[in-house]
Amino acid sequence: MWAPDADSGDTHVHEYERASVTIGGRRLHPRDLDAYTATVCEYAGLPEEDGFSAPDGGTALDDLTGDLDTALAWAAAGVCVLQQPLPHPFQDVLLYGDNDNRPVHRILFAYALLLKLKDPTAAALWFTVLVYLNPPDNLGARFHAPEGHRGDARLVVASP
Repeated sequence: MWAPDADSGDTHVHEYERASVTIGGRRLHPRDLDAYTATVCEYAGLPEEDGFSAPDGGTALDDLTGDLDTALAWAAAGVCVLQQPLPHPFQDVLLYGDNDNRPVHRILFAYALLLKLKDPTAAALWFTVLVYLNPPDNLGARFHAPEGHRGDARLVVASP
């Protein structure tokens, strides 16, 4: 679900607002993964437009200065929202090149990076999942995945 923008029609705006709820004091559509990611970035102390990627395959972990526990909780919530509609077991790819899939990758990458601060071993599986979902790896998850691009992971084997 995409948040309405200047090009959105009245029907989309109405449906988005009608289905929106208040979660943690924030009004959002519960299936809008980018809304979760924006909230994660805000709590982590990153500008939304910067996200969690860094130039040259870096991690941006050094830039995280905010409430990381709350940011991780929001990221985990976004991952749970993502997992609900996927068939079990999900063993397909969701290429980043498809614009509709980008929110999936952004919330998973944010979750994995924040989790890496608490539990690097658990986070490694999530980075492997990201590489498995999108072999071209537009976000640089391969730099964190223990098997690089060769990892065999399924989205259902990991849970936040």
